[in-house]
Amino acid sequence: MDGLYKVVPGELTIVTGVPNSGKSEWIDALLCNINNQCGWKFVLCSMENKVRDHARKLLEKHIKKPFFDARYGGSVERMSKDEFEEGKEWLNESFHLIRCEDDCLPSIDWVLNLAKAAVLRHGVRGLVIDPYNELDHQRPPNQTETEYVSQILTKIKRFAQHHSCHVWFVAHPRQLHNWTGAPPNMYDISGSAHFINKCDNGIVIHRNRDPDAGPVDVVQVCMKKVRNKVIGQIGDAFLTYDRITGEYKEADEAIVAKVVKQQIRQKSTSYQR
Repeated sequence: MDGLYKVVPGELTIVTGVPNSGKSEWIDALLCNINNQCGWKFVLCSMENKVRDHARKLLEKHIKKPFFDARYGGSVERMSKDEFEEGKEWLNESFHLIRCEDDCLPSIDWVLNLAKAAVLRHGVRGLVIDPYNELDHQRPPNQTETEYVSQILTKIKRFAQHHSCHVWFVAHPRQLHNWTGAPPNMYDISGSAHFINKCDNGIVIHRNRDPDAGPVDVVQVCMKKVRNKVIGQIGDAFLTYDRITGEYKEADEAIVAKVVKQQIRQKSTSYQR
């Protein structure tokens, strides 16, 4: 992904993709890489992840070993007790969770207020809100959803700029009718076109589901929008996902060519319809 996307403070990145494409996994891997290279700390408001499962996945990416002697770990040696203890310290230092433990849904103001406290107390540089549809979306009767989404994104962008913090905001696409398996577009996000209009960066995460098109662990990262040309450019990157450790690596050129060829077929089928 070198050259496609560089994370800088003060920007908003919208991440989308059809369900089970690995949006949260990819973001977690990105955060671990940034922490390893730059020492950034993060606030996580990840409402679809259980706390223990999320901690395990982050530990596996950091230590590069499976947590369990489970089937997914294969023959790879699981992390040792010492590695686990070191990993716990790393988690406590690098990540701060925002959780709403009662039955009510968190509002965007509630999330941003707690994130602000983490920035001031712990020097946090990144915030993940995952996903949009798990927030409380009560709005005045005279306010349209388009106006509401615009207001929410303005608040997030102000937070990012005022606190020099990069924000990743996950938003699911609407139900895709007659979907052929090709990556969705940023305009497919449920709610409003403001998601792509107001963000600084727009990313679609897409996983290959067709064994005939190549390995099903191939993940396509589609840069659909880059406002600041200095930090990246529009284009696609193809990665392979290591299910054991949760790491991503550059895919072989032959695999990429096969996946792209299949996507051209899918687009052709869609046009015929």
